[in-house]
Amino acid sequence: MQEFPGWEHSGEFVEAYRKAVRTRSRLSKRGPKHPPVVLRTGPDEAQQALEALELGLQRSSRARGIVPCTPYAHVDWRGGSRTELIAKIVDELRTNTPDEAGRLRLPAYDLLQCVADNRAGTDGQLPDRVFARHRGRATAVLPARDNSGPVINAGVFTVPVRSVWSVAERAYLKCWEWRWGWRLAQRRRYRRLWPAEYRGKRTYAAALSEFSSAWEAAARPGSTRRDVDRWDGLLLTALMTDLYGYARQGLLHPGRRRRRSRHALLLNGTRGAGAAAVAEFVALYGAQHRPSPNAATVLVAALPDAPDAAPSPGPGTLADAAAKLDPAKGTIPAPFAVRLPPPEAGSRTVAVLPVWTPWVRLRPRTELGIEAVALAVTLYLTGQLAFVPWLDSPISSTYTQCLTGSDYVKQGQVGRRTPADQYADALRMIADQNKIAETEGKTDRTVTIAHVRASMAPNEAERRSGGAIPELRGLALAQQSLHRLAPANDDGVWVRIKTYDAGVQFKDARKVATQIVREAGKNDRLIGVTGFTESRKETVEALRLLNSARIPIVSSTATAKAMEIGRYYHGAAPNNRREARVMAEFAKEANTVSTGEDSCAPAESVAVVTDPTDVYSDDLGKEFAANFPSAGNRIGYIPGGSNGVVVPNEPDLDMKFSMPEVAEAVCSRVAANNRTLVYWTSRVREFDNFLETYQTVSKCANKDLTVVGGNELTNAALSGGFKGKAWLRLYHTAHTLPAGHPDRSATAKAFNDAYTREFTTEDLWRNDGHASLAHDSVQVLAQATSQANAAGVELTRPNVQQIINSGQFDLEGASGRLRFAAGSLQRPLNKMLTVLHHDERGSAPVLMCGDSGRNIDAGTQWQQGDEKHDCPKDE
Repeated sequence: MQEFPGWEHSGEFVEAYRKAVRTRSRLSKRGPKHPPVVLRTGPDEAQQALEALELGLQRSSRARGIVPCTPYAHVDWRGGSRTELIAKIVDELRTNTPDEAGRLRLPAYDLLQCVADNRAGTDGQLPDRVFARHRGRATAVLPARDNSGPVINAGVFTVPVRSVWSVAERAYLKCWEWRWGWRLAQRRRYRRLWPAEYRGKRTYAAALSEFSSAWEAAARPGSTRRDVDRWDGLLLTALMTDLYGYARQGLLHPGRRRRRSRHALLLNGTRGAGAAAVAEFVALYGAQHRPSPNAATVLVAALPDAPDAAPSPGPGTLADAAAKLDPAKGTIPAPFAVRLPPPEAGSRTVAVLPVWTPWVRLRPRTELGIEAVALAVTLYLTGQLAFVPWLDSPISSTYTQCLTGSDYVKQGQVGRRTPADQYADALRMIADQNKIAETEGKTDRTVTIAHVRASMAPNEAERRSGGAIPELRGLALAQQSLHRLAPANDDGVWVRIKTYDAGVQFKDARKVATQIVREAGKNDRLIGVTGFTESRKETVEALRLLNSARIPIVSSTATAKAMEIGRYYHGAAPNNRREARVMAEFAKEANTVSTGEDSCAPAESVAVVTDPTDVYSDDLGKEFAANFPSAGNRIGYIPGGSNGVVVPNEPDLDMKFSMPEVAEAVCSRVAANNRTLVYWTSRVREFDNFLETYQTVSKCANKDLTVVGGNELTNAALSGGFKGKAWLRLYHTAHTLPAGHPDRSATAKAFNDAYTREFTTEDLWRNDGHASLAHDSVQVLAQATSQANAAGVELTRPNVQQIINSGQFDLEGASGRLRFAAGSLQRPLNKMLTVLHHDERGSAPVLMCGDSGRNIDAGTQWQQGDEKHDCPKDE
């Protein structure tokens, strides 16, 4: 076995050469282009080196012995012109082409050779009249028709075979010329066959004329060097164009996967008088290679060690040559020469392994058959998928039933006592539990929690739909539970809750926060703050003060991401980012938008209605729009007008300044696409106004409208709102499972039972999430305090905060599992969120995503018909 000579860095060069030739990606042959490498050495070393490189281009076949891996030419040139050398290279490439890769077609090179042969009178490939027609010779005229010979009888008609053959020949020649005319005028890789200064119309006839003039100038006696260079340059350009086209064969060509390796040219000019022609070829190749698109050829030439004939100055080591064979994209492929003296005695030669060996040996016909079968199967499946709605195929879902629930929550009653009285009763319940903590609780295990609440709403409807009453009840029930268990648990705690009234819509939240900070400075047993049921600018500012004072906070129903102001803030409810992700996936998949009398489909478009000045509304609207790409511009509306309010200048916000404008904007969206869903993020007061205005002012009155809203709408829906609106399809989110739901945890069941015993099954807020979230916010602080007590540390705010932020805090809550794991310390990981469908019968859950409790197999998927959809998980 011939091996590469043992020059220094031979191994690096051989590996770079193999890497350059053996590329397995068809697209990688578009670039970069590899420069020609010249080995300046003696004849014996040159022969050994090129023969070793040639061995790497061959592989062993059990059926045919040694076969080529890729088209290559190994030419030992001992004399002759450069034109003859190019012809020899072409012959070698055709001889050394793998059979399984298909015949090496060189159409552009063959065309030039035909032109030359025709002009020289030795044309043996194409009829003379193809060229004569463009030269205007008399021989361009086809012979006259001759009726002698065989004929075809077709009824009363008799047609001579010669005439049919003549017409077929004319059609063939015309198509042949048309095809070449299209190639030369349209195909990018054939453009370099035209002279750079050519400005005429690029037709087949014009190309033949240019080719003929180039050959005649080079072949005539006394031709100049420039004329010969022009013709040889045309031949080499045509060859490189064809090799590039051969390497970039079509997708279904049976030889496509066998044409991934680059082609190799190995030229030896160290023997005889062939050095000049090889050197000229290398120089011409380098010049033509720069503008050529061909990146599928690797050239290695050997020339005598003659410094004056070097094509370019080279650094002189094979390591540098190896670097040239692995060029960066966009590198100019200039020829590179390496001078190599005879290897030192005893130096180790390098074996050149085959550039590649096929893993699966398939013949082209077999592979073409496999591709045909695969294509047929693909077309069949495509046809099935295209017509499944009409074929009722199981491959596609044709489920069109509207998504509704089954276990409807009965709407409660206000009862005999007014909301104001019930509000006062809830405050008295907390006061009673505070007395128990003060009289029965152990001093070293009694702590205080501050609660920030909003004042009672001024009107009766908002009192019923608001969360003030159930929130206070949830706090009191949490105290009851803790005080019942504390005497029997050495680590249990008693809790005093000190409530602070922050005014209507938390307008005095900052003032209250200042009072709490002052109180915390006096009382180390004030372990944290809860409340903050609404995400507003005032509550955000208050939270900043508390966070700066390093007081742990666990809010109940506030969900805006803006509330998460620091490491001391924690929320019991999922934030708007999680809610928006869940609701966006729900809107994309759920059959919510009416398409017929008893059929629905997922939303194709969404109209997001938002208040850009409200922290909760603005945050939820932006998050949902980001998760639903076809939502379009948000519809903005500021309650009470925009006087004195800075209206945000945002490109995706379409501001409206009255509720009739909002109604018309929504109506126009629905009219443009009847599968439009309204995602409502503004407050419930504005929603009531919108429904009345939409029905009385807009052109869409009495037409079906689907609305999806947040927890703001849940309060109103569960308190008996939105009745008498058959045209409204409403879906609203909640932060707890309804009482009686089978997937509740034991803690949730116990809380629901306690609430029912205290306030009866007819209570208006029995299924309101405010009560359970308020209960859980107290339980988080109390549980952290109990763990601090168990650890034997002092019951202070820093210790409570450290336990919550440990990354391992895990609580089974009434509203679901509260797991403040590492990376999600401000909100529980995968906090539970439910969606309820509301109609005249009440509200029924249709989706539940998140952890409802440990070891409960629910919350990972939601179902529609027989189809299940995965719930988004926190990242």
